[in-house]
Amino acid sequence: MRRASRILAIAMFIGISLVITSPARAAKPLVHIGIVVDGYWERDQELMELLKTEILSLTEGEFDVRFPEDKIIYADWTAGGVKSVLDNLLDDPEVDIVIAGGVIASNDAATRGPLPKPVIAPFIIDAELQGILSKDGTSGVKNLNYVAFPEPVRSDLEAFLEIVRFKKLAVLTNKYYSEALQVPPHRVQAMAEEFDLEVITVQVGQSAAEALADIPEDAEAVYIVSLTQLSPEEFDMLTEGLIERRLPSFSQMGDCDVREGALACVRGDIFPRILRRMAINIQRILLGEEPGSIPVAFAIGTQMTINMATARAIGVFPSWSVLTYARLLNEEIEDIERTVNMRGAIDEALAANRDLSAKQYYVAAGKQQVNESRSRLLPHVDLSALGMAIDEDRARASFGQQPERAASGSVAASQIIYSERAWADWSIQKSIQITRRAELEQLRLDIIQDAATAYLDVLRVKTFERIQRENLKRTEKNLEIARVRETVGVAGPAEVYRWESEIATSRKAVTDADALRRVAEVELNRLLNHPLEEPFLTNEDDVYDPALYGEEAWYTRFTQNPMTLVIVRDFMAEEGVRNSPELAALDAAIAARERALRSARRTCWQPDLALDGEVSRTFWKEGEGSDASALGLDDTNWSVGLGLSFPLIAGGSKMADNRKTEKELAQLKMERESLAERIEQRVRSAVFVASASNSGIEQSRLAAEAAARSLEVVSDAYSRGVVSILDLLDAQNAALVADLAAANAMYDFLVDLLAVDRATGCFDMIGTDEERQGLVERVEAYFKHRGVALDR
Repeated sequence: MRRASRILAIAMFIGISLVITSPARAAKPLVHIGIVVDGYWERDQELMELLKTEILSLTEGEFDVRFPEDKIIYADWTAGGVKSVLDNLLDDPEVDIVIAGGVIASNDAATRGPLPKPVIAPFIIDAELQGILSKDGTSGVKNLNYVAFPEPVRSDLEAFLEIVRFKKLAVLTNKYYSEALQVPPHRVQAMAEEFDLEVITVQVGQSAAEALADIPEDAEAVYIVSLTQLSPEEFDMLTEGLIERRLPSFSQMGDCDVREGALACVRGDIFPRILRRMAINIQRILLGEEPGSIPVAFAIGTQMTINMATARAIGVFPSWSVLTYARLLNEEIEDIERTVNMRGAIDEALAANRDLSAKQYYVAAGKQQVNESRSRLLPHVDLSALGMAIDEDRARASFGQQPERAASGSVAASQIIYSERAWADWSIQKSIQITRRAELEQLRLDIIQDAATAYLDVLRVKTFERIQRENLKRTEKNLEIARVRETVGVAGPAEVYRWESEIATSRKAVTDADALRRVAEVELNRLLNHPLEEPFLTNEDDVYDPALYGEEAWYTRFTQNPMTLVIVRDFMAEEGVRNSPELAALDAAIAARERALRSARRTCWQPDLALDGEVSRTFWKEGEGSDASALGLDDTNWSVGLGLSFPLIAGGSKMADNRKTEKELAQLKMERESLAERIEQRVRSAVFVASASNSGIEQSRLAAEAAARSLEVVSDAYSRGVVSILDLLDAQNAALVADLAAANAMYDFLVDLLAVDRATGCFDMIGTDEERQGLVERVEAYFKHRGVALDR
């Protein structure tokens, strides 16, 4: 026991001694970073915050890195001003690392020789022209690390000439860079002979108007170098002036200029990658690596970008080969006045469809045919006049009954008192007219379905195109990440090549989606009787109506379980049979045949009865035979008659007509039963399919959201070098497939809903709120009739 107590006391003494004697946990080393900027630029604050974020994310946990506000200094765009600021930061004992944040500052730092403290010079735009040497891929200068861009001019000119041909090129260079760097003429001048170009250099200060005035009138194209000294307003004025002069422009800076109105470039926004590279190099320096031994080469990816709004404005139309691989900005034409929504498309189709117009004339003509048949049952009155001359001896021999010359007039009237055939014909024609109207309604319903489906097809392929474009953007972003991984040694060139291959595949998918969209737009224009390639915008408000699909949709409410789905199918089947224009046409045809059969049977024993009358008067007569007074005759004659007719023997045709009509009637009734069965089958099948596609919307949405979250996680892991390219490719492909499936599910349901409406013969489901509410009330009444309660 005593020994155990002694051991415990010794252990406690050792523990206390360790606590007392162990030094306090060491604080993280404090690092102050100073930054010199050539002059104010609109993106300075954005890029400054991004740089801080990159550096802090890499050094967190190891160093306490700070960016004192008074150590971030803007110069005045002059070599002297930049030199003064850089001297102060190099002499400032409170600054541990200096960033030469600009072309002028980077040039100054890179040409000083050995430096007293670490300096990062990230903007060496042309090391050869600037006379900045390297040693074994590094600066070889104590405390100096710079980032050297590959010479961009050759690839820029090759791409520019691929878009548009020109001979005389104006090069807009930064006046302050030229004055500060004092380098030989721009490299474009040196390549002029190689590309068979005449090059004119225009020094640009801070005035766009002066720059535009200095561009020769006969210039055919403009190459924009780094014009960071221009304010956003001045740069807008410059691009607007170039567009007004219809001058194609190409930016060396990248797509930030293209977004502001320049025509094209071959690289994206390079600044995030440069800032990432700077952060990595600063981390390496803080961890003890000599700045002069860090590699200076910097790979810039190529991605042609074209501003299609600028291209249209200046009348430049890139070739198909260029459009296939270029990233297109403002591809959609914005100044389109025509906008189409689903209900508008339906209304236009009904108003403009030639087949429907022809059918409407057919129905109108049929109405007159009914009137014509009815006219046989109404009084008929005929007026006539006669002037006649006969030879004298005949007139004399007529004893006053036929004057030699005379003029007379008559009125004749007839009225069918009873005619089975006439009454039957009128009744039959009215039934045939009902058939014509039913055919018109059938065509109208088909046109509604065709127009609405065509409109949904346009929206579907537009959505597919958007998804493919977003996937292309993701792939382009991943290519940039792969290049960064290659630069820092995490990945090899094969990974970059794989992403370049994926970009080519994604571009083809975008091209295919664009073609499908145009085909769908042409089809919709055809149905709406517009010029086939007339552009239009779409308004999807009536399509993305929560009353159509989702948890609150009426269809979801009525098909929430197998029992309610059975009742909905029964209701819809009854609606379909009751509303079907096809059945209405057959019912009218059956009614016509039944009336014809009754008529055929009655004519075997019922005669036709008609009343006829006529009054005639001789108004003028002269010559021989004009005096009939001796015979007691006056000049007015009249007659009235009642006629009865009965076809006694018709050679057996009456019996044959009866039997033929009976067979035709039996045929029509059998066809009606078959048609009613097919309509019910069509309705029930359409409800089954629509219910399945409706439930698939939510599942597809959940799958797309899960795939998107997975892609986000894998993308982040890939950028940090944790997972391989295959993991990211799998995640990206899964997200693409899920997005397409989610979009397809919604449009599949809407098309299936149209099929249900067409099968039921009434488009209440996609109709107005009042029409839809009327349908809901009928469904609720049907459920109540069946004794089934609905969840509210």
